[in-house]
Amino acid sequence: MKVNSRMVRINFDDVLYVEALSDYVNIVTDKHKYIVYTTLKALETRLSTFPNFIRVHRSYLLNTQHIESIEDNTANLRGGHYVPIGKSYQDGFYKSLQRI
Repeated sequence: MKVNSRMVRINFDDVLYVEALSDYVNIVTDKHKYIVYTTLKALETRLSTFPNFIRVHRSYLLNTQHIESIEDNTANLRGGHYVPIGKSYQDGFYKSLQRI
């Protein structure tokens, strides 16, 4: 992926979550945060071949492999990261967890 003016290889298995920032996205791993010029919708389409990524909020994609617990419609990820689960995404999210 192109980060700033350089190409960076991002291992999507290491990605905890992706957060929308207008025309950019913030890709968060355990060790790094990458700001990439793309939309969340475009990245969601690109990640559709990875079954562990699911849209859980208008502004978030989540890698279900890194969920430690879920409490009060918030996914608690390893490393102390928290991702909200939007009301309109809850049914699909909980159904997808049952399939995993």
